[in-house]
Amino acid sequence: MSALVEPRQKAQDTTSGLRPVPARQGGLGRLPFMLILAGVLVAGLVGLLMLQTRVQEQSFEVRQLQTRATQLSYKQAQLEAQVQQKATPAEIARQATSLGMVPNPYAVYIDVRTGTVVGTQRTVRGNEVPYITYRSPEQKAADAAAASPTPDPAQPGDSTPQETNQ
Repeated sequence: MSALVEPRQKAQDTTSGLRPVPARQGGLGRLPFMLILAGVLVAGLVGLLMLQTRVQEQSFEVRQLQTRATQLSYKQAQLEAQVQQKATPAEIARQATSLGMVPNPYAVYIDVRTGTVVGTQRTVRGNEVPYITYRSPEQKAADAAAASPTPDPAQPGDSTPQETNQ
């Protein structure tokens, strides 16, 4: 194996090949970079402050709306209880009695398909079913007043004078 050797070039004069590095030309220095960095930081802090303020406002609104929803749910429950109380058979019968209605033991039905009345209609006076009595609060108060007479007010001279020792 033969190796061809490349002839070396003659080393050039090292002193003449060195030259000084040119001074850096003016570009962005540190000051503009720091100003841009400070601007980004300030913009981020202002944005964060605005975001936090908006979140607090929405939190306050949510709290108010939750309070209102709670109040409305209590009101709804109260109204539902009133509806259930008014829809009881006893309350419906009491209201019907206060309107002058009486129970009818003679039922008459209407056939919806044909429109005919099944049964005979009778006039009801209110004493047909004596064991069913629905009375309005006014009627109950009147019955209670009639059952327990009030004592007559005291008249002058009704009492006997007591003896006094002189």
